Amino acid sequence: MRDIRDDLRDRAGRLELRISSENAEFERAIHQLKTKLDSILEPLRAQLRLAHKLLEFAAWHDMVRADLAARIAVAEAAEMSIRKSIEIAR
Repeated sequence: MRDIRDDLRDRAGRLELRISSENAEFERAIHQLKTKLDSILEPLRAQLRLAHKLLEFAAWHDMVRADLAARIAVAEAAEMSIRKSIEIAR
């Protein structure tokens, strides 16, 4: 039986090159897919940021409205108290 070590080394070297080439192609494909995914997701992320800002504004608006309603109620109570005291004084 002849020595096949050199033949096996050659085959292993060719397989290493093929694996390296396939790996590089796979990495390029992954990079392309990530780039495509980012381009698809960016408009959605922008809409999500806008929705968050809208929710923040709505929460602020509700807080201001509640505070204003409470102040109006206090002012109305004060006005009623003043009117009653004026009526009593007459």
